[in-house]
Amino acid sequence: MNQKICILGLGLMGRRAVLRLAKLGHEMVAWNRSQGAGIEAVASVATIASSPREAVQGASAVLLFLHDAKAVSDVLITSGAVDHLPPGALVADMGTNTPETARFVQSRFSNANQFVDAPVSGGTAGIEQGTLSIFLGAAERDVAKATALLGTLGRVSHMGAVGTGQAAKLANQIVVACYIAGLAEGVAFGEALGIAPTALLEAMRGGLVDGKILETIGPRLGAADFTPHGHASSHLKDLNYAFSQVPAAAESLTAASAAQAHLQSLLADFGDLDHAAMLLPIQTALLSPKNPT
Repeated sequence: MNQKICILGLGLMGRRAVLRLAKLGHEMVAWNRSQGAGIEAVASVATIASSPREAVQGASAVLLFLHDAKAVSDVLITSGAVDHLPPGALVADMGTNTPETARFVQSRFSNANQFVDAPVSGGTAGIEQGTLSIFLGAAERDVAKATALLGTLGRVSHMGAVGTGQAAKLANQIVVACYIAGLAEGVAFGEALGIAPTALLEAMRGGLVDGKILETIGPRLGAADFTPHGHASSHLKDLNYAFSQVPAAAESLTAASAAQAHLQSLLADFGDLDHAAMLLPIQTALLSPKNPT
């Protein structure tokens, strides 16, 4: 059944959500904090609202694609948008923040509305193709309704009560960061020993390293094309959130800590590129004159 769906946040993921859902026949309303590429990308298929409060009015579902916990609170709560939701509206936070944020937002909802946390993994290609992994934190009464809609964007896994979706996504981000960091280190190491990145990446196919990340990140490493599909700053934010959840995490999660350090170096020395660009500071260190091949 076609619905009126509101998207709050038109970054790399939000704008693609608008385009996919519009293609499926839904009536789309969108809002973004700033003018620019996000609004331009969806203006032909969505009504552009001037505020979050205006955007949510009359919507049967509201999907948030916002950068962090503060943005979610500001856009949904501080703006007053939560008080202008139609009765029965489903609100899904699809960005990555913390379990505490999800539970705080839920506490501000009346029983007439339904809030779920549903962060995603799969990047821009995943949302375009409808193949995202979606980590759903929801009360039992809301699972079927959320799954019916969000299932058009990918595979929905119900993790438990509100907040557990964010917890699962943070765990996912640890794994992804470690995988990308390991792949980048291996490519830079091979290059230091005279093996071309493209040749090494191709040779890895079919082996234990093969998988979704090699398939999606490998070509970026081989071509040294670090146009953002997933911003390094966003992934670093996610790791920082993960470490904040468990006091011993920074000392105990040594692989994740190494990935965190690679992302910090990338941002400091090269800017906010794709997270695959963890390769660059590693290359610089291994291929510098103090490490002759």
